Amino acid sequence: MSTTIRSKRVNVAVGRRQLSLSNLEKVLWPQQGFTKGDLIEYYAAVGKWMLHHLRHRPLSLVRFPDGIGKPGFYQKDAPEGIPDWVRIAPVWSKDKQSYINFVLCDNIETLIWLANLGTIEINPWLSRYTSLDSPDFAVFDIDPAQGSTWADVVVVAKVVKELLDEWKLRGFPKVSGGTGLHIYVPVEPVYTYKQTAAFVQFGAELIQRAYPEKVTLERKVKQRYGHVYIDYPQNARGQTILSVYSVRALDGAPVSVPVSWDELDSVGPQSWDIKSAPSRLAHVGDLFEEVLTYKQNITSILQNTPSGNTM
Repeated sequence: MSTTIRSKRVNVAVGRRQLSLSNLEKVLWPQQGFTKGDLIEYYAAVGKWMLHHLRHRPLSLVRFPDGIGKPGFYQKDAPEGIPDWVRIAPVWSKDKQSYINFVLCDNIETLIWLANLGTIEINPWLSRYTSLDSPDFAVFDIDPAQGSTWADVVVVAKVVKELLDEWKLRGFPKVSGGTGLHIYVPVEPVYTYKQTAAFVQFGAELIQRAYPEKVTLERKVKQRYGHVYIDYPQNARGQTILSVYSVRALDGAPVSVPVSWDELDSVGPQSWDIKSAPSRLAHVGDLFEEVLTYKQNITSILQNTPSGNTM
């Protein structure tokens, strides 16, 4: 695929398909002048890394077809007019009492097609469509409330790492592209969502008791002031979390990028954007590669949770 897209409409070869890309000069980020063409170029550049993390996972999409200065919308159901070569994953919704047809992004053609729809944020499930009830990782979602800072997030993240070290488990951090940090703990795909949520909740409660002046598990936003929130309910079935390498619908077009633990003191949550993230990847590679292959057993930790939930 061409790395320079500027015309209003262009037909390009992407993977095994010919795609018609439209309105490429439409500005999606008014402050920077970044266009839909820039968004498509970004996803084309990082696709070879990002697709490994999206493959086989139902997606919740956040679309801003008219740019971030105007209202966007979440989309779970596949949009009308979906090409017949785009895979969908029908998932039964108890709330709706019907199926939701999630998009699966298994190839570069689908990724670029999504970007052409004005999809900025891509949020995959924590499990695969072939094993919906068995997440591949548990996530510590660390977010600063009003009155706290990124420096506070870093301190809390380091405490999470100390706890994981004590449990002889590995965690993999990525900046969210917003204000916080996500720490992924890969697990064997034999646990339920209730178990991975219980695992993160147990860890979060230990950390909150050790550091109550800065850590909160309070669900009410107005009661989190001055604290860092650990969002353990994010591990529930059907919840999604921003994909690694996804762009954010925020000023500056920041990107969620993996970092090493040694880098935490020298980076911020928005250290990379759609212009700088590809070169970062080309330089350091995919620091999240092991998240997909490094499986860990958390049964002994679950046995120490209040419910002793190991089933």
